Amino acid sequence: MSLLWQSIALGVLTAILPADWLTGSGNISRPIVAGALTGLVLGDLKTGIIVGATIELAFMGAITIGASKPPDVIAGGVLGTAFAIVTGKGTGFAITLAFPVAALYLIIDNLLTMLILPIFLRMGDKYAEEGNVKKLNRMNLYGFITVKSLPRAFFVGIAFYLGGPVMTHLLNLIPNYVQNGINIAAGIMPALGFALLLEMILKKDVAIYFVLGFALYSYLKVPILGISIFAICLVYIILHLENKIDKVGNQNQSSIDRSDDNEF
Repeated sequence: MSLLWQSIALGVLTAILPADWLTGSGNISRPIVAGALTGLVLGDLKTGIIVGATIELAFMGAITIGASKPPDVIAGGVLGTAFAIVTGKGTGFAITLAFPVAALYLIIDNLLTMLILPIFLRMGDKYAEEGNVKKLNRMNLYGFITVKSLPRAFFVGIAFYLGGPVMTHLLNLIPNYVQNGINIAAGIMPALGFALLLEMILKKDVAIYFVLGFALYSYLKVPILGISIFAICLVYIILHLENKIDKVGNQNQSSIDRSDDNEF
């Protein structure tokens, strides 16, 4: 497949990935899925899966919360994986490239959201007041395609077409010690992703389970699959005990209610 057709295929893929937001969140827009699909498009599924999973670790805590938007995981995931495949530089380069690409497109997306999307919103409000549900739904779809889907497709397609040969040439000029530094930095980024995620979800009630999993892996050398099985069993035991406690509590409450009725 020529570079032009690869760029077009990646653009089409990028246009489809935001559709994940129309159906709730099926996570197809996340790097772990987008990377695999990018590898499939470029004919290297194995590398796409490995690189996508690595980028996902770095972006694991990057989720939209209210008006706070993280760097764009779609553009970063697709281009980071694509350039890692065509240049053969691996996951270290992919993560290093994914972050600036994602941050750059975040700026573009914010501008489009502030300047273009309100046009569709105002038209949608007008149709809502008229009770025209069909045209209201069209405004939602047109706004999504115009602001969220097509711009990403053009950005990724053009960046890949222009950047592939140039990036390969530049990487060949980079000294080995610089590339080693990039790989070391890439090893830190997944830890940062986990830290961002833990900052949001780690509470007093669940911290003990995190410590337990860490101890099992670090000191007892239990593999991740074994820890997952252990966690599933632990969840079942906890839920089973809670159900039993609830049943006993309900029975005691029923007994108290009946005794109160007998007194009257």
